[in-house]
Amino acid sequence: MLGDTVGYGPDPNAVIDRLRSARAKAVLGNHDQAMLDPSVLDWFNPQAAAAARWTQTVLTPGSRRYLEELQALELLMWLGARWCFFGHTHLPRIFTEEGEQVPQPGEWLPLPPSALVNPGSVGQPRDGNPAAAFAVVDLGRSAVRFERVSYDVATTQAKIREAGLPELEAARLALGR
Repeated sequence: MLGDTVGYGPDPNAVIDRLRSARAKAVLGNHDQAMLDPSVLDWFNPQAAAAARWTQTVLTPGSRRYLEELQALELLMWLGARWCFFGHTHLPRIFTEEGEQVPQPGEWLPLPPSALVNPGSVGQPRDGNPAAAFAVVDLGRSAVRFERVSYDVATTQAKIREAGLPELEAARLALGR
């Protein structure tokens, strides 16, 4: 997980529990950091800040401990120093010395010795496609494959609304913007 594990959606503890059970590696995003340091909320737009404040109220102590333990350096050491995987922009992309590439789902793309890779976003897309975006990296082949999967947007929207989170967080799920 490349940051912002929590802070947008209606099930932050369930997301963290799933990452724990899968023994997934993760880094701390700015929304995760806001759970630990509320002063970070000063940088957020009003809707994102409202969603983060709600998340702070429902996080369990165990989920908060999980966020405290996330370290970017640990993930970089685990992956090696050849590539940098990042999130935050919510757009699936590969950046290399040759330029920017918008990947198509399903094909393996070779990674050069130096590349920045953004897998996209699960649940908060910004590219007009509401399907969840993710990437699979094959370290042995030095390749990455981008994928999209649909999920129950309507149920997630209903949970966001039931939680009292900002309407924008629910509406953008269907639009991918």
